[in-house]
Amino acid sequence: MKQFGLLLQDLKRSCQIWRFWMHLGWEDIARQYRRSFLGPVWITLNTGIFIVVFGLIGAQLFKTSASDYLPYLCVGHILFTSLSMLANEGCQVFVQAEPYLKQAPFPKFAFIFRAIWRNLILLAHNIPILLLVLGFTSGLMSVKPLWLLLGLAIFVTCATLAVAILGLIAARFRDVPMIVTSLMQIAFFVTPVMWKPEQLTERAQWAVHLNPLAALLDLVRAPLIGTYPSSASVVLGCATMVALFAVSFVLYTFARRRIVYWI
Repeated sequence: MKQFGLLLQDLKRSCQIWRFWMHLGWEDIARQYRRSFLGPVWITLNTGIFIVVFGLIGAQLFKTSASDYLPYLCVGHILFTSLSMLANEGCQVFVQAEPYLKQAPFPKFAFIFRAIWRNLILLAHNIPILLLVLGFTSGLMSVKPLWLLLGLAIFVTCATLAVAILGLIAARFRDVPMIVTSLMQIAFFVTPVMWKPEQLTERAQWAVHLNPLAALLDLVRAPLIGTYPSSASVVLGCATMVALFAVSFVLYTFARRRIVYWI
């Protein structure tokens, strides 16, 4: 019970010092753009060029119209890239925070929120591309706002819990970042980012039905392109959130105080 109380106190203090971790997130972004001519425009340009080029080619490969395939690819690519970056950077949250954690008793979750905030800023760089693609294809009026808010809430919550878990485990075992990088590369091909589940055989579709990443993509992508997420995606997304919460709760209850000694 004592460790549970300390965990709640850590969360409370992390929320109270929101200016601290938001400032660190902004500084991370500013440092990334320092001495850059175009700055954040590079991210938008790179994403836009890839989506347009591969979107036109993919529409021919998968025998579908460009107006149907482009928004599907656009949302899937942007969301999966964000998840991949969060997974890779999540392994470093406490290692990068070593100068802070070894000098003062900062709450641990502040550095998890820092990583989430930083990646939300990077995700926002691609909003112009998303608006343009949706505006010229499926149309912005077809967006389902309530379902979109629900999907984003589950998406961000799962991402936050995953970063918390990966950050703690990677602080103890330094091989974890390499393993996560390899797994995310494999996950890209078994997750419907560029292809659609109905293009697989009925047996192969189990790779989608049991894939939490596919569920998270569907929860956000479907409302954006004017459809509703499947009930299987809603159930799997909620189950994933509950499972991540349970794992992170156990890990941080018993190992939170050891993070400083591991980094």
